[in-house]
Order: sequence, then structure tokens, then C-alpha cells
Amino acid sequence: MNLFDELDRCVMCGMCSQHCPTYQLTADENESPRGRIALIAALSTGQITTDATVQTHLEHCTGCRACEAYCPSGVHFGAIMDEARALLPSQPAPSTLSSQTTRWLRIYQRSGLQKITRASGLLKPLGLEQKENLLPHIPDTPNWQGYYPAVPDSKHCGDIALFTGCIANIFDREALDASRRLLNALGYGVHVPTTQGCCGAMARHSGRADEAAALAQQNLDAFSKLDIQAIVHTASGCTAHLSEYSQQLRDGQSFVSKVKDISQFLSGLKWPADLPIAPLHKTVALHTPCSLQNVLRQADAPRHLLQRIPELEIVPLAQNTRCCGGAGQYMLEQADFARQLREQTLDALDNISPTEKTRQKIDTLVTSNLGCALHLAAGLREREEAITVTHPVVLLVRQLKLNKLSHSKLTGY
Repeated sequence: MNLFDELDRCVMCGMCSQHCPTYQLTADENESPRGRIALIAALSTGQITTDATVQTHLEHCTGCRACEAYCPSGVHFGAIMDEARALLPSQPAPSTLSSQTTRWLRIYQRSGLQKITRASGLLKPLGLEQKENLLPHIPDTPNWQGYYPAVPDSKHCGDIALFTGCIANIFDREALDASRRLLNALGYGVHVPTTQGCCGAMARHSGRADEAAALAQQNLDAFSKLDIQAIVHTASGCTAHLSEYSQQLRDGQSFVSKVKDISQFLSGLKWPADLPIAPLHKTVALHTPCSLQNVLRQADAPRHLLQRIPELEIVPLAQNTRCCGGAGQYMLEQADFARQLREQTLDALDNISPTEKTRQKIDTLVTSNLGCALHLAAGLREREEAITVTHPVVLLVRQLKLNKLSHSKLTGY
């Protein structure tokens, strides 16, 4: 990719600026996609050096890729930023959670130590308050089976593979479990390869291209021998990265062709008559993650899926095309910008009035990306608002449970 060609294509335009979340916060050209491309081009030729100011402007990018979605010239800004991050010094290693760390965090929560620590006020002077507030409830995470067959009384429709990832396997386990159970009830066998691992997005976005490629190859090997129709996942940020493995691996196209967001896959299925859904007389707010909208281009899939629930009213947030600031590690590394973007999103949520249809205050925010969910839930806790953040598949499966379906249909057997 020639940076100067990309710069020439956007230098006279600037349409992307009005959609860039950081430019909207600062009105600084260096905080726009066009300004960042100019900085990167100058860095690559040695015209400027990577001082703290230049590095800050580049690291402020959320990676939302709204600029790509609205660019009339088709500039590949996401790929440009991934290459640029490799030029930056002192890139932090991606955060990972080992089984031992997860165990201690679970003890921290269940022993009551978390409540004591939060009440003590010690977290703020230690600089840990914002990070600790992102920590959700950590459920038990039993080992996955390698294969879950479709329920015996359903028509077998084929096999699907479930990508579990790393962080999602701990913090988004309810959505993963719900997806697996629903797929089984719909007649699909579900493979969960034990050798799969992290998608590699955080490594790639931290400038560690070799590490990201190695993780991509591990997942390619884990899924390559399966006879499956699709590879589905519940976190759109990871799914977006999986969908671009062909940019890192020569033989990644076959894998990429099967990758789908779980809502995308489910919303396209014909629903069997013996799997009724209980009505839900309420209004929920719908948040659309950037990865689902700008990379996967499946912004409508969660809404189409939720429309299967009778009497449910779905209201999109007014700021649904603007990044909420979650963006993987961004909420940790660029906490100030992340907080400002989150406040805009939550203000839009607060401005939704009870509708004529339900006359109920909204108590549920639905989103399809784990990073967004953690970030928004932390903001709601800070505001002391009694609003639950949940995944669309989880909300749907809860309504199936209300119909008192057989235990095997929803929980396995």
C-alpha cells in the first residue's frame, strides 16, 4: 500500500472528518483520518520523528473505521493504521487473562473483597478506579465439549463452528452459551475446537504483526478440517478481525468466507414452528458497534433478530454511528477520550423517552460487542443507572425459556 497514493486520494476531500469521533471531540486536523495519514506519510519518509505529540495523535485513533464507511475514494484507513502502529515505539503488550488470573479475580468478587475495596476509596489514588470499574461479574467457565449435536427432535440442518476467543470466553460466556444452545435447538450441530485461541486483534492493533499472524494461523489450523457452514462469534470486534484474516495469511480466504456475526447468521434462518418465542412487552435501546457497522456491514442484523420477539419495541440510539470509546484496549489506554465518547453515547440513551407503545422507562441496552458492553456498563454503574447491558442472543433465548421448552432444547443433553 502506497501511503502517498492514499494521501493524494483524501487530501482534497476531508469528508471523513465529520464522521471521525476524535476529530469531533477536538476539531484538530491531526486528530482526523486525513491528518493522521499525513503524519504517517511524513514518518515513513523521515520528514518528522515520532515524538510524544505525533504518537499521541496516532494512538488517539479508536479504530472505528467510520472514515472507511463514508470515504468516496475507498481509502483503507484501518490497514494504514495497523502498519503505522508498527512504527511507533513502546507499544504496550496486549492484555490477556490467564486461567490463574481469572481464578483470583473470581475470588476477589465472591469473597466480598471487591465491595470492601471499592468502598475504601483506595482505587482512585492508586490510579486503578477506572480499570477496576470495567470488571464485570465473572461467571464459572466450564470446559467446552468439542462437539454439541443438534437436539434429537429437531431437523438436522448441518454443522456450525463457534469461535470462543479469549476475553469473550470469560466475560461473554452467557452469550456464547446462549448461541450454542439456540443453534442446537434450531437443528445445527456446533463444533467448538479446543485448539482455537485469541483472534489476534489486540496484537495487530498494537503493531505486533508477527504475533497477530501466528494467532491467526493457529485459528486457521483449528477450524480448517471441519465440515461446517459457518464460523460464528458473539463479539463483533473479534468477528471483524476474523473476517480479515486473508490480509494476514495467504490461505485465509476459505476461513474468511465462513465467518459471520452470530446475529447475521441467526437472522437469516427460517424459524421452526415448534420453537415459539414468548412476547416481551417492553422497549429496549439498541447500540450498534462500529465493528458491526463499518467492517462487517451488518448493522441491521441484531434488529432483525430481535424483531422475532413479539411486542418488543427496539429503539436505536441517536449516536449509533459514533464510536462509544470501547474499542478493545482503547478504554484502558486512552481513558480520557474513551470516557468523553462514552458520555455522548449514554446521553443519547438518557434522552430516549418512554414510548406510547410501552410507556415504560428503558432498562435494557442491547449491544453486539463485548468491549462496548463492558465500557457502557461501567459508565452506567458510574451514573448509578439501573440499566442492564446484554447481548441480543441472550435476550432472545430468555424469551424461549419463558415458553417452558424442553430442558434439552435449551441446555443440552
